[in-house]
Formats: sequence, C-alpha cells, structure tokens
Amino acid sequence: MSLCLQLPSASAARSLVVTVYLHDDLSDIADAQLHHDYFQHWLDEMHTFTKHPVELIFRRNVPGITDIAYHGLPSTEILQAFTREIGDLISNRIFSFMDKHLLMTRDSYDHSGLNYKAGLAYMKGTTAIASIATYSAPAHEIGHMLSATHEDAELKFNGWICETYTHPRIPARSHCYRYSDQNRANISEYLKYNSH
Repeated sequence: MSLCLQLPSASAARSLVVTVYLHDDLSDIADAQLHHDYFQHWLDEMHTFTKHPVELIFRRNVPGITDIAYHGLPSTEILQAFTREIGDLISNRIFSFMDKHLLMTRDSYDHSGLNYKAGLAYMKGTTAIASIATYSAPAHEIGHMLSATHEDAELKFNGWICETYTHPRIPARSHCYRYSDQNRANISEYLKYNSH
C-alpha cells in the first residue's frame, strides 16, 4: 500500500484571514449572534464575487487588546493603540497583507452632537476598529483594508434607497449588504495581488 501526500501548489492562493477581537464590553453577546448579525452578510457577499478562501476568527479575552479603554478617545488614537498591541501580539509571525485584524466594540467613536463614527481602518492596511452601532460597520472597515473606497461606493435601490458597503452612512438609507461593482473589482485585484 502506498501513500501519497499532495501538497498545495506554489501558486495556491493564501486565505484571507480576518481575526475579530471582541471587546470585553461585548461579553453579553454570543459569538454566534455577532456572526449572524454583523458578518454572515459580508461572508455571503465575498462568496458572490470571489472564490478566494476567507477565514473568520473570533477572539475574546486578549489582555491589552479586548480591554482597551477606548471611551472618550478619538478614533485615530483607538486605532493606533490597537495597531500597536496587534504588532506586539503577532511580532513572531511572518507579516502578510492577507492577515487582517479588527477590534469590535459596543460603542461608536468621535461623538459630536448626533454625529459619530462607527469605525476606522488603515486603507489597504491590516488593522481596523468597528462598533456594533450599525450592521455594516465591520464590512465597511474590512472593505477599506481590502482597498475599497468611499469614492467607488454607490447608492442602489432594493425597495428603498440603499448604500453599498463603504458608502458614508446616512441613517435614513438602508444597507445594500454588498460592495459596489467597482469596489468588488478593487477587492478582487487586492486579493489576487497579495495572496501569492
């Protein structure tokens, strides 16, 4: 009897790995509920336009990360602090633009009257923050990490005017729960370029 070990070819695409660090202030919400409400529509959308493998990992109780004291800080400072902590956490790993890290919090940021930010990301980078203030916030910020832009976002109609992911949010509009065609192309190109 002979055994054959088949190795992936050198040209096999590296998976997109999105690790979501759930802030301690989300301890009362189960992973399954967060996955269903905030990430399943994003995963469905990704599978609509790319065959690229995607892994979604939830992590809780990571000292220095899931307990970041973010209340009252500007979103830029929160993202910088998260990025520093992630750098320390993964310092012994080989860097890849296919590894994305998202801090998910309960509350939004930069409150000014009725205005607030639901997230922030480094464009084409590896770190972002998003709150549960809106169901599309994680997909919006992950999109930015994958090169999707506000400029390429669109308004569509799904029975009501809806915004594609990465469109600046206006509460009276609904979510399309998809990227615009141009942002789909941007993401596909990003994955192709960075996955080998």
